[in-house]
Amino acid sequence: MRHKTVLITGGNAGIGYETAKELLRRGARVIIACRNISKGLQSLTKLHLETKCKQDSIRLMECDLSSFESVRKFAKLYNAKEDRLDVLICNAGLIYSPNIYTKDGLNSIMQTNYLGHFLLTNLLLDKLKQCRSSRIINVSSSAHKYPPTNKGITALVNFKSDAIWGSYGPSKACQILSSYKLKQDLLDHGVDVFALNPGWIWTSFQDSLHPALGTWLFVIVYPLLIIAKFIFGKTPLTGARTTVYCAVEPSLKDSYILYFENCAPAKPSSLCTNSESAEYLWKLSCEAVGL
Repeated sequence: MRHKTVLITGGNAGIGYETAKELLRRGARVIIACRNISKGLQSLTKLHLETKCKQDSIRLMECDLSSFESVRKFAKLYNAKEDRLDVLICNAGLIYSPNIYTKDGLNSIMQTNYLGHFLLTNLLLDKLKQCRSSRIINVSSSAHKYPPTNKGITALVNFKSDAIWGSYGPSKACQILSSYKLKQDLLDHGVDVFALNPGWIWTSFQDSLHPALGTWLFVIVYPLLIIAKFIFGKTPLTGARTTVYCAVEPSLKDSYILYFENCAPAKPSSLCTNSESAEYLWKLSCEAVGL
């Protein structure tokens, strides 16, 4: 990964942090895009200490994926100041938000997890194409299988839904379905596109359940989650392995494989590999973000 530049959204915490750490150790230059600069600076200090990387090997940039204005501002600055982009890792995400809607009037989970990344990816495509042999990696989830397949694409595209709990799965399915179309579109441009399921990981995602559930329900649910964590859960370190694999594995160059779990090819929901649905989602997504 030497002489390569990697951009990671949400690289200041959880599996994003572990991904950044491993790529730094492999010699990459890492740029972390995050919403909270104060927390990002703390993570940068920790990364420097843990990896012994050079000061110029890592950079922090502000980007709030729940704001199209912020994403456009970030992309404009990145395109102006950075010479290259070899790997884009769309890692940041929310499982719950106290705010149903963003200031753009869209569902906050859908915009943060999917539409913000959709806009960011499109605004940085030219930079990715310039590098050739570049990669786009969308960190999705097994939750992408939850939207009912019998409802087809209509189960995914309600970007203004007032459902917070019902939006996480569709947002992750949209990531894979848009990756499916983008992969076809970029086959002749030297850009590989992958989506992946990192597994169930105990991160700040689960910490947000307290305000979401309320104290009494949280007291009941939390012990069950702790038990499930030890039976099924992964650490952020082990959860980051599939992301790192998709970023560095040489054999994946020009690969037709779309989706990975546990560093191996896997089969996503049939809804996420439907060409007509992918075209429809792409059209609606462009309209939603103003492309």
